[in-house]
Amino acid sequence: MRYPIKQFAVLELTKVDTLARISLQIWKMSTDLYGFPVTLSELQQAECQQCDLISMTQQPVWMEYIEKDRLPTSDSKIKEMIRKGIPPTCRTWVWMQTSGAERKKAAVAKNYYNVMASAGEKSPYLSDIEEDSKHTFPSHPWIASEDGQAALKRVLTAYSIHNDKVGYCRAMNVIVGILLVAMNRNEENSFWLLAAMVEDTLYPGTYSRNLQGCQIEMQALSELVSQKLPRLHAHLEQTFCDISIIATDWYLCLFSTSLPSETTSRVWDALFNEGPKILYRVALALLKLEEETLLKFDNAGDIVMHMRNFSGSMHNRDKLMNVAFDGIGGLPMATIDKFREMRAKEFAAGRSEGGSAAEAESGIAGLSLNAGGAGEKVKSGFGRFMNGLDKWANKTADSMAKAAEKVGIKDN
Repeated sequence: MRYPIKQFAVLELTKVDTLARISLQIWKMSTDLYGFPVTLSELQQAECQQCDLISMTQQPVWMEYIEKDRLPTSDSKIKEMIRKGIPPTCRTWVWMQTSGAERKKAAVAKNYYNVMASAGEKSPYLSDIEEDSKHTFPSHPWIASEDGQAALKRVLTAYSIHNDKVGYCRAMNVIVGILLVAMNRNEENSFWLLAAMVEDTLYPGTYSRNLQGCQIEMQALSELVSQKLPRLHAHLEQTFCDISIIATDWYLCLFSTSLPSETTSRVWDALFNEGPKILYRVALALLKLEEETLLKFDNAGDIVMHMRNFSGSMHNRDKLMNVAFDGIGGLPMATIDKFREMRAKEFAAGRSEGGSAAEAESGIAGLSLNAGGAGEKVKSGFGRFMNGLDKWANKTADSMAKAAEKVGIKDN
C-alpha cells in the first residue's frame, strides 16, 4: 500500500523538435512498499497500482506451497511462477528457499548468527562499515534511524567475520539495506541471504579487493551488447562510453541504488532463483528500452545521466521484467560463461604483463589492467563523461532560466 504525503505541480521542460515547451504536471510524493520516499507522476501511480494488482493475484498460488513448506518439484514451474513476480507477503519464504539461504542457515548451529554478530565488534572492517552505514539510504526513516543503523552494522560486521576471504566491500551496505526492509527487519535472514548472494549467486571475485569479478562481468556484458544491441554498441564505442561507466553499480549493488526498491526486489526474485544471468537480462532490458534515445546523444556524459535518471524512475517493474525475459531473445548461461572465460584469460594475461599490486588495490581503477586497451577506453570515456556532465548542466541551467523567465519567475 502506498501512503500519499502531498501533491504538487512542477514545470516540466520537454524538447519538441527545436522548441522548448513547458507543461504542468501533477506529481505525488509518497512512500513505497518498503518505506522509501518516491515521487510519482499520475501515469507512474497507475502503473504501480497495476503491478500491485497483478502481484496480489499470485498470492494464492504461492500460499499452497508455503503452507506445505516446500517448493514445486519442477524447476520450470518455479521459474514460471517467479517470473510472474512474487507477492511481497510471500517474499521472505521464497527468497530463503530459492537462494539456498535456508540450507546454509540449517547447516550451522542455531545461534550462529548471534555469535558472528557478537564477534563483529572485532571486525577489521568495523570503521569502514560504520562510516558507510551513515550514508546508506539516508532518506529512509528506519534505515537512517538508530535501530536501523545498528541492524545494518551488525549484519555487515557479522558477515565480514563469517567470510573473512571477502570481508566487506562497499556496495554490500546498500544490498543489506534492501534485504533488511524486504525481510521485515529480520537480521538473521538478511545475513544468510547476503551469504547466498556473495558465495553462491554472483560471479566469484565480484567483491574481491580489485573487483576482478566485476570487471570480467563488465567485459562480458559489452560482448552481449554487441550481439543483442549492435547499433547501440557501435554508438557507445563512437562516444567513448565504456559500458562499465553505465553498469558497474548495476552489478556491484545489484540494482539497489539504480532502480526503485520495489523494482529491485522484483529483479532479486529472479536473481535468487536463476542466478547472475538475470543481471545481464535486466541490464540489456534497460539499454534496449532506451536504445533509440541513447543513439541521439553525442557524448558519454549525456548517455550516463540519461540512463541514471531513466533507471531511477523505472517504477513499472512488470514492463522491465517482461522485456528482460521476452524482449532480448535467448541468453543461455553457457554463452555468458564463454565470454567470462575469455575475458578472465585476458585479465590474467594483463596482470602477468606488469599490473601492479597498487593498481589492483585501487578498486575500480583496476580496470586499467584489462587487456586490449580497455582501461584506456575507460579513462578516455570518463574524461568525455565529465565534459558531457558540464555540457548537460549548462544546457539544463540555461533552459530552466529561460523557462522561469517566461512564467515570470525571477532568479533571486
